[in-house]
Amino acid sequence: MLLPEPSSFEELSDDKKALWAKYGSGSNPLFIRLIGVNIDEVRKDYCRLSLPFREDLLQAGGAVHGGVISTLLDTACVPAVGSGFDKARPYSTISMQVQFLSGASQSDLEAVGWVVKRGKSIAFCNSAVQTTDGKLLATASLTFKI
Repeated sequence: MLLPEPSSFEELSDDKKALWAKYGSGSNPLFIRLIGVNIDEVRKDYCRLSLPFREDLLQAGGAVHGGVISTLLDTACVPAVGSGFDKARPYSTISMQVQFLSGASQSDLEAVGWVVKRGKSIAFCNSAVQTTDGKLLATASLTFKI
């Protein structure tokens, strides 16, 4: 899967950037804050996240847990989908097909998610997770119900 160039996606207004910078925090923190996900960049239909390495994200074999990688694949698409709305709307993942390509341990991770096609009630997305030095770990195709 070829990762898209962030500059090919439209920049958000400063207000929308500020809104997404706070995603998952506040008085009712979300799961992404529990595992330590950082929102690094959001553009219209695009998002880049990072996750600093922690030993408690490993599985018994010493690799980053597949559930953590799957979370990053899914979560990277949430701001990508949401960035296309003028006001908050409910939407949720209805399918996700993951391809695990490699494992990692002791590595910070980054994820990108982007909208491939947006309809009135469905959004189709792709995402990828890699180590910060560029080793591709997993890709996914996702569908969101709006």
